Amino acid sequence: MRCADSVITLTSRAKARVSIRRLLFRWLLFLMLLLLTAVAVIGYPIALYPARAAYDWALMDAALSLSRLVTTKKGRAGVELLPPADILLRTDHFDRIYYSVHDAGGRFIAGDAHLVPPPFKSLTAGELLYDSTLNDEQIRVAALLVTQQDSAIIVQVAETTVKRHMLVRQIFTGMIFIAVLLVSSVIVLVWFGVAKGLEPLQRLREELEARSWRDLRPVPEDHAPEEVQPVVRALNNLLGQLNTALQTQQQFVANAAHQLRTPLAGLRMQVEYALRQSDPAEWLRALQSLEPATERTVRLANQLLTLARAEVGAHQLDSVRLLDLHDVVEEVVGQWMPRAIASGIDLGLELRRAAIYGDSLLVGELLSNLLDNALRYVQRGGHITVRLTAHGGEAVLEVEDDGVGIPEADREKVLGRFHRVDGTPGEGCGLGLAIVQEISHLHGGRVEIRAAACGRGTRIIVYLPLAGDAAAEKKPRGG
Repeated sequence: MRCADSVITLTSRAKARVSIRRLLFRWLLFLMLLLLTAVAVIGYPIALYPARAAYDWALMDAALSLSRLVTTKKGRAGVELLPPADILLRTDHFDRIYYSVHDAGGRFIAGDAHLVPPPFKSLTAGELLYDSTLNDEQIRVAALLVTQQDSAIIVQVAETTVKRHMLVRQIFTGMIFIAVLLVSSVIVLVWFGVAKGLEPLQRLREELEARSWRDLRPVPEDHAPEEVQPVVRALNNLLGQLNTALQTQQQFVANAAHQLRTPLAGLRMQVEYALRQSDPAEWLRALQSLEPATERTVRLANQLLTLARAEVGAHQLDSVRLLDLHDVVEEVVGQWMPRAIASGIDLGLELRRAAIYGDSLLVGELLSNLLDNALRYVQRGGHITVRLTAHGGEAVLEVEDDGVGIPEADREKVLGRFHRVDGTPGEGCGLGLAIVQEISHLHGGRVEIRAAACGRGTRIIVYLPLAGDAAAEKKPRGG
């Protein structure tokens, strides 16, 4: 297993280390090899044509010269070719030369008898160039039809193809050499050109490496190439988000430290007071006074942890699944029902089915904070109603009470952290509605605060996208 893991790690590193320069060079090399292959495939027939054409013209000229030596006397054809002329005709440094003269009936007259003439019908144009074999050698033949005194005579001159192939190879080799030289020059020039073109990226890398993790200033786009500017803009956008997240985190830590310092200091003072007492009755009284303070501190810590979890979940929410919001609301309201009964508050439900994608724990915490907020500010004999409906592709969760209410000027502010309305009774820390806001945003929803329908109290509405076809694109950001 260790060996396999090592191989996977090395493979991953190798993939990660592929540079733009090497990638461009590999593609360029591949394309240049394709170009060389195309040159080789196309270049051979191009090289073959001039070599064959030049020698074919010379061969036909030799046949024409030989035809001028053909004479006809008393109806009988012959060739007046002296031995020196025969030697001259057959002289060649590379190929063997053959010639023959036949009449239209195929009767041999002069030359090489084994050089058989082509069919008479193929000479209707008066001349013919064709390939053949002689003595197991490939030859090229020029045939000429000569008419003298109503007699048709076929004159042929042939040669082997040694010098033709040599010329083709020379032309083809020259073409390939020039192509290779050109391709090599292009590769070298492109290699250095790419290196020069990538210098802005190198400067960008050096600038980023020189920064500390606290320096989240935007990277200048002007010095980046046009093709890289979208990447730089995306990087600046990410840096801006990181800067905002870092500032939010720092503010959250500062606020949390401030909020926890006071109750913890009070707990410490009460513990120190109890330790100084010797009367058991005083100990009991001190412990009884510690209970509500401890409860407030624990609740504050839990709210801070929930808020932190919601913030982390905005980046990665692994527990997203299809939820029946009706069942979640019933379960959470059932947990808070004993407190409502003990407080003499009528807690009612008006629920319909609605399915969403979400984290059941966070959605439950959202409703818990709404109910806790309502129970804190509704007097005995008051009413709280939890409603769940579906409308316009959204699940609508409402918690309405007839408590003290929230002034319209403070309705946006109370959704922020650690904000409490002046003169509000109770000992809340101002995190409940902030948690509701964070969790709703995490699930792609929104929160509205309105006055209750009866004119007294508060109506808090949370809109969450339904898990249907119409809302498929509104899944939570972590989903």
